[in-house]
Parts: sequence; structure tokens; C-alpha cells
Amino acid sequence: MIRVNLLPLKEAQRAMGRRRQASLAILSVAVALLVMLIPYLMQGRTLGALDREIAQLNTDIAKLNAQAAEVRDLEKKRVELKAKLRVIDDLKQKRVGPAHILEDLSGAAPDKLWLVDSSESGGQATITGMALDNQTIAEFMRRLQGSKYFYEVDLVETSQSEAGGPGNTGIGFKKFTIRSRVDYLGTGGKAQIAAGENAPPAPKTGA
Repeated sequence: MIRVNLLPLKEAQRAMGRRRQASLAILSVAVALLVMLIPYLMQGRTLGALDREIAQLNTDIAKLNAQAAEVRDLEKKRVELKAKLRVIDDLKQKRVGPAHILEDLSGAAPDKLWLVDSSESGGQATITGMALDNQTIAEFMRRLQGSKYFYEVDLVETSQSEAGGPGNTGIGFKKFTIRSRVDYLGTGGKAQIAAGENAPPAPKTGA
């Protein structure tokens, strides 16, 4: 009778089973690691791209801020230049303005009206004189209002002259005081009125 020893075969089968189980365990661990690692790597790449995009956006924002600062600086300089040009133009106009004002003041006086005094302060002129009657004074005011250098012409007071007219002829004359706003630019007060620089009304008294 022949006997066959099967112990080495069974032992080999058990060893093979153990190796198979170990391989399956290692494969499972590797798959698990890949499952966890792949999303991590993809997330890292996404975060890297976002960081680069954010850096580029910050660079663009810095350039835009620098350009905006330059624009604001240019706008400020433009405003300052316009203000200086307005001042220069105003000075040029005021340099010749008084001559035109005196010319219009003299030209507005009718034949039977004499100017005694004229003064100006803060853009307001005070004119005193003597006239034959109230109609002559009214005509003078109408002509003065028609000048582009005078506006808001207002009669302050009139009174009977006790000393008579020029040359003391004994004829009664009307003494008057008129106030008027003065516009050196020759715009008839349009710029001042638009800016709200209206003078308060002066009281009127008559004799």
C-alpha cells in the first residue's frame, strides 16, 4: 500500500491564500489612498490656479488705482488751471472796466442833470447829483440801467436843493442819490445774479 503525504500541498495552499489576502489588503489600501489623494491633488491644482488668478487681479487693480490717481491729479490740475484763467481774464476785464464805467456814467447823464459825486465799494456804486426835475432823474436811471456795466439801479433819495442849481441861479433843483451794482466784466450783472450775489433793496425816501 502506497501512502501520499498531503501536508506540504495543504501548507502551500494555505500560504498562497495568505499571500492572496495580503495582496488584496495592499490593493485595497492603495485604492483607498488613490481615492483620497486624487481629489487632494486636483483641489491643489485648482487652488493654485485660483491663487494665480487672484494675484493677476490684484496686479490689475493696482494698475487701475494708479491710473485713477493720475486721472484725479490731471482733473485737479485742469480745475486749477481753469480757475487761474478765470482770474487772469477777470483782472484783464477789471483793468479796462473802470474806464468803461466812467464813460457810461457820463454818457447816461441827460442835459439837465449834473453829477456831483460817484464812489464804488464792494461792487456797489453810490452816485449823487442834481437835476432839474424828477423826470430827468428817471431818465438818467433808465439810461444807466441800459448800460452793461450797471444793474440793479435804485433811487435812494431825492430832496429839494436849498442852494439852488449850479451857479446859484435861484432855480429849485432836485438833489438825488442813486445806488447801483457795478459789473466790471460788462455782462449786465448776469454772472453775479446767477451766482446769487443780489444786493439787498435800499430804502426809498422822497421829498
